Amino acid sequence: MSQIEGTQPGRSTSERSFLFGERVALRGVLRMDMNLYRGWLDDSEITHFLEMGFRPTSDHDLETVFKLSTETHENIVFTITDKQSGQAVGLVGLYAINWVCRRGDYRIIIGERESLGRGLGTEVAKLVVAYGFETLNLEVMTLGVNSENHRAIQSYENAGFVREGVRRKMIYRNSRYYDILQMSVLRDEYYANKSGSPA
Repeated sequence: MSQIEGTQPGRSTSERSFLFGERVALRGVLRMDMNLYRGWLDDSEITHFLEMGFRPTSDHDLETVFKLSTETHENIVFTITDKQSGQAVGLVGLYAINWVCRRGDYRIIIGERESLGRGLGTEVAKLVVAYGFETLNLEVMTLGVNSENHRAIQSYENAGFVREGVRRKMIYRNSRYYDILQMSVLRDEYYANKSGSPA
């Protein structure tokens, strides 16, 4: 058995969960999650708007992802689980955290097709945004998203992110180039929205 294999891929227990929403729970990344992650990256429907998925995922790729998710101070990464089933459905995290400038880059992948379109991404984003400001004391969270991934953009806006600008022709997928929409949410905006007052 290789290092990235496990006996119960994707299963979670309440003891392992760190953040909780109504329908999702976020826990630390486990090695057994990596086989599910391989399937998500190798699913062209899941990666349709993403930079990843241009080649089959290797064991080395998965080991790199696992180490980046668990062994660096600059990344805080969670496995997203469905609270009802306990099944892992994606990964989310704050990456490249700069502890002096108090910023982090938000990234998410929901890899189980049946979990798409259910609003889970918005719930996860709200959990991580609250965690970033209230627990980590960040000042700003940023992200980049394919400008034609309208479902993801709507989800981010529902979680408080605002549009900043466009980086042109930054992603090559599906035999064409796509622009990246840059978005961010500031600490003051988060607390203003939380209190119900205008930002």
